[in-house]
Amino acid sequence: MQLTKEQIEQFERDGYLIIEDLLSPEELEILLDEVPQEFAVDSPRRVKEKSGAVRTVFALNCTNEIFRCLTRLPRLVEPAKQLLESDVYVHQFKLNAKVALDGDQWEWHQDFLYWNKEDGMPAPRVLTAAVFLQDVDDFNGPMLLIPGSHKEGMIDVEAQQIRSIASVTPEGDGAGWIHTLTADLKYKINRQILANLLAKNSIRAAKGSAGFALFFHGNMFHASANNLSAHDRMSIFITYNSAQNSLRDVATPRPEFIANRDFTPILTVADDALLRRKTARL
Repeated sequence: MQLTKEQIEQFERDGYLIIEDLLSPEELEILLDEVPQEFAVDSPRRVKEKSGAVRTVFALNCTNEIFRCLTRLPRLVEPAKQLLESDVYVHQFKLNAKVALDGDQWEWHQDFLYWNKEDGMPAPRVLTAAVFLQDVDDFNGPMLLIPGSHKEGMIDVEAQQIRSIASVTPEGDGAGWIHTLTADLKYKINRQILANLLAKNSIRAAKGSAGFALFFHGNMFHASANNLSAHDRMSIFITYNSAQNSLRDVATPRPEFIANRDFTPILTVADDALLRRKTARL
């Protein structure tokens, strides 16, 4: 799959691009069938909400062949390579739950700020492909974006004093990095920064039918509210970093399941690879 000149120009202007029907209903079913077993695995890769509901599971592309296959589909990899003008690798993979009523907010933030300050990523030659496994509407916590905000560059903010959330902290070394992943984010923008951004453009909500994908720039300001509906809003976020933008060493790196340090360029599979895997299992 190759993006058109108009699509590339839209991404450069707005900082994001929506592609409808990127995944078929059959492919969505294959991915959703994997979710219950992965949510049940108790590991540091699983982050929970304060309610105890699963919020995010990281690095399933490293432990599950179905999700690994997804990251290598040409319809995801080729647009990423076009937009970043280089080979790419998967910097981060996460399955976000947004469980009905329990799915908490994501505050306004830029992903690159975390990847730069916490992981040593040198430049914002990075984007995320968010693939939505279920319908997204006004009520189940759609992702909110400020078009053009990526052009502001990385807006540095000081780390916040975070209250204890031991109930969601994974075992082991989680305490040092958990606040970069929960509703109590480590780096928060203030009202004035948000007002300045909104003086230039208004908030847009990424909504659509299950199977659509949202490609967005690493410096795009985005957020989402609580899921106030009776329906879950599952999504997969695959962050593709330029293979020319490998991470620097940092004093206290986050675990590799959050910030991958294998910078080998990704190789694509056949575009029907997910369907073939289902057939092979039967």
